[in-house]
Amino acid sequence: TADMLVHTWHKSGSSLCSLPAALLLLALAIAQPALPIVAAAAKTPVILIPGDGGSQVEARLDGKPWVPHYWCSKTTKDYFPIWLNLELLTYFTIDCFVDNFRLHFDNVTNISHNAPNVSIRVPNYGDTAAVEYFDVSRISASAYFSGLVAALTKQLGYTRNVSVRGVPFDFRRSPPDLDVENFDSNLLQLIESTCRDNGNRPALLVAHSYGNIMALRFLQRQSADWKRRHIRALLAVGAPLGGAVKTVRVVSSGDSLNIPFEKPLTIRPLQRSFTSSAFLMPQAPLWPPGEPFASRPGRNYSSSNYAEFFADIGFPEGLAMRLASLTDFDATKPPGVEVHCVHGDGLPTPGRFVWTSDEPGWADSQPGIVNDNGDGTVNERSLQACVKFWSGVQKQPVRSFVIDGAEHVKILRHAAFINYTLTLLSTFDAEQPQPQPLFYSSKAKTLPDENAEDRWL
Repeated sequence: TADMLVHTWHKSGSSLCSLPAALLLLALAIAQPALPIVAAAAKTPVILIPGDGGSQVEARLDGKPWVPHYWCSKTTKDYFPIWLNLELLTYFTIDCFVDNFRLHFDNVTNISHNAPNVSIRVPNYGDTAAVEYFDVSRISASAYFSGLVAALTKQLGYTRNVSVRGVPFDFRRSPPDLDVENFDSNLLQLIESTCRDNGNRPALLVAHSYGNIMALRFLQRQSADWKRRHIRALLAVGAPLGGAVKTVRVVSSGDSLNIPFEKPLTIRPLQRSFTSSAFLMPQAPLWPPGEPFASRPGRNYSSSNYAEFFADIGFPEGLAMRLASLTDFDATKPPGVEVHCVHGDGLPTPGRFVWTSDEPGWADSQPGIVNDNGDGTVNERSLQACVKFWSGVQKQPVRSFVIDGAEHVKILRHAAFINYTLTLLSTFDAEQPQPQPLFYSSKAKTLPDENAEDRWL
């Protein structure tokens, strides 16, 4: 158009002496056949819901009444990164970290609270930066959703925080705990605003691990009409719908999380305090009463005797935490949207823990492991539950895609998973009507895209 040509001429720095030439170019442009300028097609927006440990978290210390060591701070001026912050996981700082980040369960209200005089917040809600890396330093070893986000932006032209969003949340908490944190209302508002910003296209929810529990619970609570208008599908990655045996060791003997030189018993108080840990333990019917997930001389523990298990490991309050965490949750009730169940397989995964000691304090020692099949973290039966529970029960399709050898977290960086997601989104976009021309210009195919580089950031 004339305005675009004049704008281009001004940007070139041409002098007034060039005005006749510019007018000649304008006349030639007007004489050329018009070509349509077509509005860019809106994309299926993507909402990323992370799993246990997958959200960056900040803390502020407001004059703590007690600290485990004299060098642990009692007060900070502002919020600081507490998860994941590798600097806090050293030999000298780990006790400070555990005391700051642990929860305190109220067995009257069945709700957890932060440590006294510690404020916790999850920053950057809606921002992919909060879920692309575990650690704020963004080192490659802490990559989480970063590979998928990079593929979306570079290969499909998605824009961070516009067409792809992140849903960080306080993963320490069980679903009922997160009700107090307004998880559902916050997610609903984010989905609705993101859909509006993307041509009212329904969104693809991409949930990983524990994030699938929160996504399922959220979808179960929404009306069919709302889901039809706002949710295109749920991509459930590594969904532990029946829990995971690996969590049994977390609450009994502790898990060092592969942190060098750290003892499991040092981190165990923190892990026991998470109501999400209590929730993620093996659940019936996938683990029937007759199948033990833990044993010691003369005693087996299964889904039928959790009370004895928690009492015997010296953590009786764990039973109340577990019972409270399961409130209003039913994994067999389908979400009422199209589902794609994606998970790894073929990796040794804890299927039962065996302690050889029957002495007092036996749970303080690390158990032997009887391996099962799974993705290294979640057992196969739990990963396959979304198909087992929902296929044929809801009218929407439930599909399965298994990636042999894909580990529970690394699957998010696996080429097969990323390609599956990109293909799925391309299929969704192809279903939509092609956009109509907004106006015509003879220079439509040759005008420079001044914002081309922005799409690749």
